[in-house]
Amino acid sequence: MKYFTGNFETDCLMLYMYVDELPLFTTNNRRKYSKDGSSVTSNVYGTTQFGYTTNMYKKKAWREKAPEGGYYTKLRSEYPEYQLIFEEFVNEYIDFEFNQVVINKNFEIQKHFDASNVGVSYIIGLGDYVGGELCIERDNTLEKHNIHHKFYTFDGSKYQHWVEPFVGTRYTLVFYNIKK
Repeated sequence: MKYFTGNFETDCLMLYMYVDELPLFTTNNRRKYSKDGSSVTSNVYGTTQFGYTTNMYKKKAWREKAPEGGYYTKLRSEYPEYQLIFEEFVNEYIDFEFNQVVINKNFEIQKHFDASNVGVSYIIGLGDYVGGELCIERDNTLEKHNIHHKFYTFDGSKYQHWVEPFVGTRYTLVFYNIKK
């Protein structure tokens, strides 16, 4: 192992420290899911089908082409070492291949379906927070899951889900796949 120890609790803390060092940024693309419609910190790491992005001045920024298909997101292009960090963590604890990771910081996301995900996703919560259960509406039944240092898997494109209020610093990492 290069980045982790093999002890799940210790590795969750280490992953939290790695993610906390990433220069995440606020974005408007998911603000419709925030409680008050404000910008949120919800960044995508990995590949995307979009060859460019636009900034707040509507200026296009072209993305780096990924050899495996698609284009790298800004974070993937600027911090390629995190691909190895995420892969090592996931490969150590679950059997799952992914091409995107959504990194949310202190985002109390409201009820929604995932639009681009293909198949199941794995989510884990990191940080020093209380509350923040993952709520899933499945077959007219409300499920609440504590994901703090715990992986949980479900298909977010089939079931509406959201986050309960929380206090503290809360990161969630959602590992999933999109069509290439």
